[in-house]
Amino acid sequence: MKLLIVLSIDEYRDQVAKILEKAGVNRFSATHINGYKQRKANPNLNWFSQGSGNAKTNSVLLFSFTTKEVAEQAIAALDTCNIETQNPFPVHAFILDVESYSKLI
Repeated sequence: MKLLIVLSIDEYRDQVAKILEKAGVNRFSATHINGYKQRKANPNLNWFSQGSGNAKTNSVLLFSFTTKEVAEQAIAALDTCNIETQNPFPVHAFILDVESYSKLI
């Protein structure tokens, strides 16, 4: 099992949800977060727009427990969307291993 985590600006929440659904993510949770970027932030991390300077961004964190295949399909679809739209606020996603979890009895 994998934990798929997706970070996006709030304005793209519906678009990201549609991409996840098309990739096979049938269930996910979302929560509002604030992203902060300081002017001196490491430019190689680029989690928020390059030209934003000091910024506070209304963002959304979406996450889903899913299979490796579905998580990888979702990341590929999000990468394609970022490339095609040349989005100044790209969607970021990553996959974490879930080593163990509670089970229903």
